Amino acid sequence: AETMSIAFWEVAKNATVPEHSHKNEQVMQVLEGEFEFTLDGVTKLYGPGDLVVIAPHQKHSGRALSPCKLMDVFSPVREEYK
Repeated sequence: AETMSIAFWEVAKNATVPEHSHKNEQVMQVLEGEFEFTLDGVTKLYGPGDLVVIAPHQKHSGRALSPCKLMDVFSPVREEYK
């Protein structure tokens, strides 16, 4: 795709994603496993098929409660993922 990046991740149980933000809009989908996701200080549990929409510059973090497979879609393109 010319205007977005798609990334697939395999995340080990108990692995964490530190709080961060970026200029890109992001949609995360849990493909397998259980993932605890914090968005603007609110933490929720997500499982297979669940989506999280993250606005540009919105702070977020996460933790895998089990081995997980995740898909991230970013727009505009994440140059560091090329």
